[in-house]
Amino acid sequence: MGKRAEQAKKRRRLTGPDKLRFVQPRPAQDDLGPPSPSGLVAPEDLETAIYVLKTLAQNPEDLADKSMKELKRATYDLHRVMAEGATVGSSLTARISSALQDYRFTDALVLLFEMHARRIPPKLGALQRWVRECDATSREDGTPGDPDALRCLDMMLRIAGVTAGSESVTERNEAIVSRKAIWKAREDVEGEIKIWELIQKKQLFDPSHYSSPKEPLFRSVHHLPGHLRRPPNLYASTVYGSSPSAISLTPEERRRRLPSKKDVPGVPGAFLVLDVFTPEECLQIVQAAVNIGFERDEAAAGSAKLKTSILAHNFLWLADKPFLENFYSRLLPFVPATALVSTDGNGGGKVRGINARFRVYRYNEKQVYRPHIDGAWPAAGLDPVTGEYLHDSSPPSDPLWSRYTLLVYLNSDIPNDTGCTTFFLPSKEIGVLEATAVKPIQGAVLCFPHGDTHGSLLHEGSAVGANGGKLVIRTDLLYEAKGFGAFKPPMGVGVAQGGNAVDGLGS
Repeated sequence: MGKRAEQAKKRRRLTGPDKLRFVQPRPAQDDLGPPSPSGLVAPEDLETAIYVLKTLAQNPEDLADKSMKELKRATYDLHRVMAEGATVGSSLTARISSALQDYRFTDALVLLFEMHARRIPPKLGALQRWVRECDATSREDGTPGDPDALRCLDMMLRIAGVTAGSESVTERNEAIVSRKAIWKAREDVEGEIKIWELIQKKQLFDPSHYSSPKEPLFRSVHHLPGHLRRPPNLYASTVYGSSPSAISLTPEERRRRLPSKKDVPGVPGAFLVLDVFTPEECLQIVQAAVNIGFERDEAAAGSAKLKTSILAHNFLWLADKPFLENFYSRLLPFVPATALVSTDGNGGGKVRGINARFRVYRYNEKQVYRPHIDGAWPAAGLDPVTGEYLHDSSPPSDPLWSRYTLLVYLNSDIPNDTGCTTFFLPSKEIGVLEATAVKPIQGAVLCFPHGDTHGSLLHEGSAVGANGGKLVIRTDLLYEAKGFGAFKPPMGVGVAQGGNAVDGLGS
């Protein structure tokens, strides 16, 4: 008997059927996915390779055989290409991006530590891309997501210069996310309308609080097929413009409470303005959105298709001028008069208005939007001559770009301690994030900075509880693009003629 046969006999005797470990059976032919993007690897060959590698990983003693020499060499070459990145250059930024794309969080963390030690600040586009690739979505019960991804997020925020407040921590989860008590700016007050309850009971359009308009108050101003959106989407996107009488605004003398401001504890730059909208105004907005219909949103290709977020249904609304002016006048006393100035001295432009492009989102039970950093948006509008929808309607000589996110909460009847907007900041201990959850309050507007590496806040639209729903508007506060010249946000941050961005969604 030859030497190799003797070795094989010894392995069979030592491992035996009861000692061998097998992976799950290979999938049936019908379950195989599409070929690789280049078409070089057929689905059945890819599945065979995965099956073999998993089997060997669980039975490492087989790797000692000389017949495995070429396999180990090929595996090493593959790991080297994955570690160094294929055609992505050798910069730290590129190597971090490559590691995150391959879910090699340990490698990414080592590189992030190096970037932190060398005090190299990332560009906003890179920071947003890294956060997106981490895909550290919290679970439906509110517990933290992937721990390795969260450690990477913590280091990214430290590199970007994000600092945490000094609030005490009341709960600690797995030494990765320390959660403060949920912050609620005030308790429920008289006059709030339980809009989600009306929807569930099919009473949203009862004659007692709804009258059908005699003529259409909204019209389609732009439509984009799904395959033309960026990234490509399975569904089309329609923008609806409102007439000046679409939402009946409550006269000041009839308002129960005037707007007031409260800073979000421990979250630098974030604040809540209460009573910007009355419950009746919130109800009208939801009635209009439901009457026209919410659109679905699901990526058709690209990395967004692989992420864990369940995107909310949305209604894209280009708000009319009287509504915008009223909104702006109520909010103006409480917002920063000038934009933040970046570390390189840019910024500082004066506040000029509110972006007319409203994204009205409906989050149902268990829906959550992953941790992300919002991007800057231009001032959407209509061409004054042709009436054409313009993604950027400000003139080149007077460019306006957003620097603050505005989240308008339309309902408060959300199951207890769910549906919050949760901010994540680095704690005093490296590797541990602090989480501050803000409870939605009907008619309130949550404001926080975006559009620059320094000061932009990592946040999540946390899961909605059982049988619940959250209705929220995402829009932006516009500032003069002073100091930025021909500044444009990265293409991945904005949209092309009505298509959704990868980031910058509602929370």
